Amino acid sequence: MTERDIQNDIQRELSRGPTRLLRINAGQAWQGRVVEQTPDRLILSPWYPIKLGATGISDLIGWTTITMGFRELVTGAVEPINAAIFTAIECKFKGRATPEQLAFIETVRRAGGRAGVARSVEEAKIIISGGGQ
Repeated sequence: MTERDIQNDIQRELSRGPTRLLRINAGQAWQGRVVEQTPDRLILSPWYPIKLGATGISDLIGWTTITMGFRELVTGAVEPINAAIFTAIECKFKGRATPEQLAFIETVRRAGGRAGVARSVEEAKIIISGGGQ
């Protein structure tokens, strides 16, 4: 199993019901006009780097909907009062979270969101339920 497998499993299993998780790509890429392209080579000119994602951002981010109560409508019907809680999951297989990733997780938690490091679907479920705080 790879880290990508863990990310895919978590996203597939937990993006149902009240939670939606989106994959965030972070890193650096290159952009420019294509001058030459072969199956194993790409030449850009002029070229420049572009940064993808913020430093430390979690692999999966999204929201978890919670019901805060109910209200009665004029018609007499009752509807839920929902709130979306920001959710961030840093997926790891063998490695450790970087200081920047841990800082992002702590920032989300301090702001009232749900965040943490998960090595399995089960650990991600605990984070999403609010138990990973």
